[in-house]
Amino acid sequence: MDQHPADYASLRFWFNIVQYLITLAVSLYVWLNSRLNAKARELKELARRLDTAKNQMDGRITRLETDMAHALSHEDLAAVYDRLNDMAEQVAGLSGKMDGVKGTVDMIQAHLLNDH
Repeated sequence: MDQHPADYASLRFWFNIVQYLITLAVSLYVWLNSRLNAKARELKELARRLDTAKNQMDGRITRLETDMAHALSHEDLAAVYDRLNDMAEQVAGLSGKMDGVKGTVDMIQAHLLNDH
């Protein structure tokens, strides 16, 4: 004998509930999957940008290291300062001599002005 459910409305209700739950599960899966894909794309873009920044920074560091290799050392600067100090002493000596010459020129000028 065939046994058919007598209450098709109840069967249809439960079928709709199951169909709704499956649709909800698929929607949730699609939403989560799209979020994960979006995050993966963002991470890939961030990794690309970080790699670009790292390459630029490596180039800048290499240029700085090259420039620093050609920069003056402390010993070089000490030699420059010693030469500057020697020149300052010579200028001070010349200044004293010029004061003497100025005094002599002033005396000659005064003598010439007094004679006339």
